[in-house]
Amino acid sequence: MEGVNTRSYPRTALDKPIELRIGKDTIHSKNPANNLSPSGLFISRGDLPLGAAVRVRILGQRVFEAQGEIRSREPHGHGVGICFTSISARSRAALDDLIEDLTLRGLPAA
Repeated sequence: MEGVNTRSYPRTALDKPIELRIGKDTIHSKNPANNLSPSGLFISRGDLPLGAAVRVRILGQRVFEAQGEIRSREPHGHGVGICFTSISARSRAALDDLIEDLTLRGLPAA
């Protein structure tokens, strides 16, 4: 039996490249297990430090950028949850457009 879902927003599969900056390190990911919501994303990388501040960039028709924090880690290193902590109005509009595009293309809910 699965645990209770405490998410505020539904997630959708993300098929766009992701760039993360943690300190001086830049990490690139394009993994079909990644997913996105208005409040954060899940990335299939279990080697990222819990609690770390991260700069998120998602490349699409419009570039989305936000500050975030790694707030959760899946067991066995399957991935981490990143909560967006600061998003500009321009990036919020880009995120809304990206989620709409993903949904209209029929990508599955995650």
